[in-house]
Amino acid sequence: MTYTILTLILVGSILLFWLYNLMYNCFSRSFCVLKNRNSGSITTKDASIISVTTIKKGRKPLLELLVLFENFSGHHIHRKIRVWDSKPQLNRFEPDKTIPIGLNIARKPKDPVFLSQRLCRFSFVFVIICSLKTVLYVMGCYVLMGEALERVFSEPNRYELIFKSSNTWQIGVLFVVVSVLLYLLLQKIGVLVNGKTMVQNWNLLYYGIGATATVSGYRSTGTFVKNNLVVQFQYTFKGQGGQLVEGGDKKVMGKGQSPEETEQLEVMYIPNNPSVSRITDNLESMEFSRFLNLLFMISAFIFSGVFIFSFYQTVFNTCD
Repeated sequence: MTYTILTLILVGSILLFWLYNLMYNCFSRSFCVLKNRNSGSITTKDASIISVTTIKKGRKPLLELLVLFENFSGHHIHRKIRVWDSKPQLNRFEPDKTIPIGLNIARKPKDPVFLSQRLCRFSFVFVIICSLKTVLYVMGCYVLMGEALERVFSEPNRYELIFKSSNTWQIGVLFVVVSVLLYLLLQKIGVLVNGKTMVQNWNLLYYGIGATATVSGYRSTGTFVKNNLVVQFQYTFKGQGGQLVEGGDKKVMGKGQSPEETEQLEVMYIPNNPSVSRITDNLESMEFSRFLNLLFMISAFIFSGVFIFSFYQTVFNTCD
């Protein structure tokens, strides 16, 4: 039963992984809003609009705003937010204008910035749709796995030979190994972050203080992102108390940038723990990381579908 058990474990793990993602993406926002509606976790601030980009035109255009505001430590940071302009005739969103924003601390480590000072409404329609999605997914898994398990355990020896000679379990093992190694590699070069790193980056961006650091050394990582070299920098800066602090972080060198000519870097550090610091650009510009994370999840979904389909073909299309 070795190959049978291995195949079933892989199938179960993949189905549970996507069930977790479905429930997390569907319900986390709604439950967060419901839980923190009266918790006082919202802080309001005024933000200056630096630039406006039209993502989608129409009667209610979708705009991407680059805004500048103070974080909880009084340090100015940049963030991008997207808004649907329901009243474009009022010209509310133009460069150099000031708009009210809210920071929902309860969303940590996700982006806490939203346009309105009011709390987001709890949408029962959204929860119902998410519930239907979850129910349909669970029912589909139940129908697939229920019939498959009934067939497999009715003739365990026969299906053990079938799974042993098929490439289903090999596809599953290859998929899991490649996904884990790729995820670890992307984390290592700094373009993907895990939960712990996300929390640290959140604290640095929203509670951190800025400083100008002097580059003390660098080395090439040998990794390229969009044909741009990733360089590991070592730097020193002065903390609030005047103490000299050492730090290090990776940076993607843009066109025309050279590590040899980089003498200073803008960094942010946590006031009560200055040993934790990062280059400011890495905290304020997360679009590529989000895109790469989305691309990784899409690839994982495609390979998951290939594996589940292979399992389905093996179990249900085997000649008697």
